[in-house]
Amino acid sequence: MKVNYKNGMPVLKMKVKSATGEINYEAYLDTGAGRTLIPEKDARKLGLTYAGDTTVITGTGKDAIKLYCAQIEFLGEEFNILVFGRDLPEQAQIKAMIGRDILDKYKICFYGVRKEIEIT
Repeated sequence: MKVNYKNGMPVLKMKVKSATGEINYEAYLDTGAGRTLIPEKDARKLGLTYAGDTTVITGTGKDAIKLYCAQIEFLGEEFNILVFGRDLPEQAQIKAMIGRDILDKYKICFYGVRKEIEIT
């Protein structure tokens, strides 16, 4: 499957589901992230189970981040995984990111010059 970038970024649809509802995102494909990230306010709104905190290393140093148990739908497949819960700045173009916990299930080629993603 080939998909064009949106607004110059590699993003695809992702859905987070819970017993109380679901939220759809245009999620950034982040090959540098070990885990998928959703807004913490949405994790609480959906009633996702809090699974503790973890420490991550970022470009700005160490950071504590909350983990939530989530059911993610991506490319028609379901994933029951721990996700990071973090509210990104309001001015950010993206609100969620798909990390290697899901991306590693696929072969993904980023054609930056053509602004296109190929997923198999």
